[in-house]
Amino acid sequence: MFFRAKLLRVLCASSLLLMAAVGCKKDDVNAKIKNGPDPDTNSGVDAKRGGAKPMQINRPETDSVSWPKLQRTKWKSLEIGVPGKDNVLDCELRIDNTGADLNIDLFNSLGTQIGFSPGPAPNKLKKLSVKLEELGTYFVRMQAAMPKDESDFSVICRWEEEVAAPEPVATNGKKRHTPRPDKPAKVETLEEKIEKGTEGRIKTSFRESSGTVMIIDKGASSGVQVGTEGTVLEGKSGRQALDGGSFKIIQVVDDTTSKAQSSVRSIGKNSRVVLFK
Repeated sequence: MFFRAKLLRVLCASSLLLMAAVGCKKDDVNAKIKNGPDPDTNSGVDAKRGGAKPMQINRPETDSVSWPKLQRTKWKSLEIGVPGKDNVLDCELRIDNTGADLNIDLFNSLGTQIGFSPGPAPNKLKKLSVKLEELGTYFVRMQAAMPKDESDFSVICRWEEEVAAPEPVATNGKKRHTPRPDKPAKVETLEEKIEKGTEGRIKTSFRESSGTVMIIDKGASSGVQVGTEGTVLEGKSGRQALDGGSFKIIQVVDDTTSKAQSSVRSIGKNSRVVLFK
């Protein structure tokens, strides 16, 4: 019983020593990362956002990063000056070294991170899609993820511009102007019609059940047609229309005579008319 208890104490002590050793090893690695040299000691100006190199939209760029060589980070800048179809910026990062992991992140013009890198990708292709709220300058950062990581890479950011509707083009290649809708024609008043009309005289008139029929001294030579309208004038002079004296030509007899019909019951002694143009 004594030996069994002693053996148990020995095994427990060994386990504690092993766990302590593992913990020390992990702490040593973290200490090396934290206390080691700046991972961008040998990088150029584009290791900082202020030195980001311009990158064209919809065109791939090739570059490299290496944490072992203390060249961990590369920054690129993008100018978005035209509204997008969906206002979504799509970025892709292709990592050449299958044993390495790189990160891709997106920042706005103020340096606020708005797009975060996905985790390790088995096919070494990382995709990042971010909906942009405004036009302007944006920054893309590529970094080696761990101290062992280094690789060449290709990056592209796609932006589908919003296309305006094309103007109509005529068959001869010139721009075709869309005609403006016609303004509604001004309705002439009775006074304006009388003023512009042709004056004539009533040769004779007679009553019918539907009103009064008049024979007028104007015909085809004066441009009178079936359907031409007019009115009886009051008195021997002036351009005052007889109340209810409107009429319509129902027959053109010849060049100098036509027949009109009016709903007026009596024209009295009035013998003048105006035929509207």
